[in-house]
Order: sequence, then C-alpha cells, then structure tokens
Amino acid sequence: MARRDNKSRFDQEYSSLVREFRRQAQSEDSVYLPTVQPTGQVDFVFIGMEPSLGHWARTPEEAEEKIGRGFKDFAFSTGDFILHHCIRQYLCHAQGSSYHITNLSKGAMKVKQANQNRDYRYSQWLELLEKELRIVKKETTRLVAIGKSVRAFLESSGFSNVYAILHYSQRAARYRTTWIEWDEDAFESFKRHVSSKDVIATAKSVTGQAQIEWSLTSPSLRRLESHDLTDSQKALVFGYQRYFAEQLSGMVGTSL
Repeated sequence: MARRDNKSRFDQEYSSLVREFRRQAQSEDSVYLPTVQPTGQVDFVFIGMEPSLGHWARTPEEAEEKIGRGFKDFAFSTGDFILHHCIRQYLCHAQGSSYHITNLSKGAMKVKQANQNRDYRYSQWLELLEKELRIVKKETTRLVAIGKSVRAFLESSGFSNVYAILHYSQRAARYRTTWIEWDEDAFESFKRHVSSKDVIATAKSVTGQAQIEWSLTSPSLRRLESHDLTDSQKALVFGYQRYFAEQLSGMVGTSL
C-alpha cells in the first residue's frame, strides 16, 4: 500500500509540475514539449538543451497536433533512440538502475530563436528544473549533461558533480572519435556486434511504454528497419558504451 501511495504522490507532483512547464512555455511564446514521464525516482538524469521545431513539426500548430497524439521529446530520431539504447544496454541494464531524460528548457522553438539569449532563457527555466530534480532524484542520483554547454550552465548555476556526454546530433558527429580515448582495434571488434536491430528494438520498447504512435517517429528511424547503422552511428554507440563503463559504471547507490 505504501508503494502505491508513493507512486500516486509522485504522479501528482509531476503532473502539477507539467502544468508549470506549460505556463512557462506559453510565457515565452514557445510550445511545451513533454518528455517520456518517469514512473518514479531514478538513478540517472540526462539533461539536454531545449527541443527545437523543424524536423518533427514545422509550425507551432503542427507541433500541438502531434503532441495531442502523444508525441514526446527524445522519442523521434535515430539519435534519440541510440541514446536510449546505450543508456539501457550499457548503463542501466547491468546495474538494474533507472533513468530520465529532460531538458533545461522545455519550450520547442526554431533553432534561430533558440540561439538567442539562451542563458537568459535557461535562467527563467532553472527553478522548474530544480523542482523537477527534487521530484525525480534520489540522494545518489547522477546528473549527466548532454553536451558541454549544458554542463557549463549547470555548474555556473551551482550544480556540482555534473558529468557530460557528447551530443548525438549530426552537428557534433565530427567529434565522435575524439571525445573519448579512441581505440580503433576495439571499435572494429565492437561494431560487428551492434546493429540497427538493437536500436529498433529499444525504440519500439520506448514508444510502446510511453504509448507513442510508431508513425510519429522519424522516417530515418523507420528506414533502419531495412538498413544498418552507419559507421559514424556505431562510433557514437561505441563512445557512449565506453564512457558509461569508464565514468558512470558502479555509481548506483553511492554518493560523492
């Protein structure tokens, strides 16, 4: 009964926070884009920058329509699901741990708009991020920034012990073989054991659990059902696998 009461309280607190997310997005004339909601407190929180309008929706009206059908952030592109796959396979699976992916700011907007006054906008969302973390964090939860700029903002805002991974976007693809200590022989062996089928299986698990229509995922992801990952995408998987093993493995239940 206590576990059920805790789950009910968690859901109520997070639902109340979502209403605040939506009001903040409206105040800045953006569209609140929800992420896959956690079912309880987690061991790792991954924090990105902000959602953008463009590939998944060209206009606020199209965005609202898709969100109404269940569209979620971090559940669209091949990169999104590569990240989910690596977290599940190489970080959480062995330890039986859990994770949540969120953003510093939750209002979707065009990239050009997002590039303007980013730190100021983040500061307007900071209190809500702190509320979110109070709900989803345990005492031992690790924060992992998706990109160094996110870590820099968090650290400048008083957060400590923030880890950072390379962003999975194509704009950061040229860094995939340099952001960790690279081992070409190990990669050549590794890439024979990872395929698009692994990522597709994770994608279907994520969308199924979050009740997201498969039709709302990106065409590039659906193409993976008949094409393998590129070497660059496999390098990203390899980088995440190695980083999680070297930097985050064994940290569940321990504090700094």
